[in-house]
Amino acid sequence: MNNDQISVRMVVLLLVGALTVGVALYHPAFGAALGVGVVVVALLNELMGR
Repeated sequence: MNNDQISVRMVVLLLVGALTVGVALYHPAFGAALGVGVVVVALLNELMGR
């Protein structure tokens, strides 16, 4: 794959990040819980990928 192109995975990650920030802005309690969930899933993904 060409390094100049953005992968589909990167686009999905950016959209999920933007959605999490938007939810955290308008609903702080739910946004914090969602943010913690995203961090846990990301850490598990990194640990299981090794």
